[in-house]
Amino acid sequence: MAEYKKHIVGEATKGITAGVVGALLLLIGQQWLSSDLEFKQISRDGYLSATLGQQGLAMAFDGRPLKNVSIVEFTIFNRTSKQVANADFVFTVNGDSRPALVSGGIIPPRGMSAAESVEELVSKDANARKFRIKVLPKQRDTEYFHAVFVFDGDKAPSMSVSSVAGDVSIVPYQQWKDTTTGWLIVLGVMSLWVAVQVAVMSLIEYFWEPRKHKKQAERFAEHATQLVSEGKLKSTTPNALADATSIYASFSRPKPSKLWSKVLPEQRFEYLP
Repeated sequence: MAEYKKHIVGEATKGITAGVVGALLLLIGQQWLSSDLEFKQISRDGYLSATLGQQGLAMAFDGRPLKNVSIVEFTIFNRTSKQVANADFVFTVNGDSRPALVSGGIIPPRGMSAAESVEELVSKDANARKFRIKVLPKQRDTEYFHAVFVFDGDKAPSMSVSSVAGDVSIVPYQQWKDTTTGWLIVLGVMSLWVAVQVAVMSLIEYFWEPRKHKKQAERFAEHATQLVSEGKLKSTTPNALADATSIYASFSRPKPSKLWSKVLPEQRFEYLP
């Protein structure tokens, strides 16, 4: 029964380990092989909780008063394996209904100067704004470039972002990478837990095996003596019984642990020939 449990635990450990290694290789492969930048987009209608007039404020754009504003935000991530230089992006307002753009720009992460890291370029499309991010570092925690566009009105328009640099592409945020990382952590914790359980069980077994082995040999000898007393054995000499016990003890002696035998004192087994 003990050997069966050890076998089951061993196979489970192998399966979990294989799953962790596979997920890790998949995640690392995607991180290193993927060259796509990613973005998240959020639209905020009626950004002001109350109109400017109700708040006793007045704001004008192109000589016209503003009642409310809406906002479209893009968060740009670089989860590739390298820093990206001179990435050009075009942010386009889609659809027929295009509210007036009050302001727009890209805010760099903390510690980076907007003047040194972001440059606005000339766009031939009146409905688009073009920017160049001079240096896009590899992603670190929650530091990212943040593009913000403020529009007149309480309804945010549909917008899109595209890359116009030949060697740089940008795609919607790949949520599956976060999911893979989460499962990888769960599998890692499970694998660690199973590994600790196996190590503790094998350590206990390492110290228990000599005593267990001795008791098995003693029970064998007692059983042989009982058979002799019942006349069920042909050879009844003490030497024959001792030899039989030694043979059984040698045959049933457990194999030394590959791990603990290298770091702990050698196991002492009795009834050796």
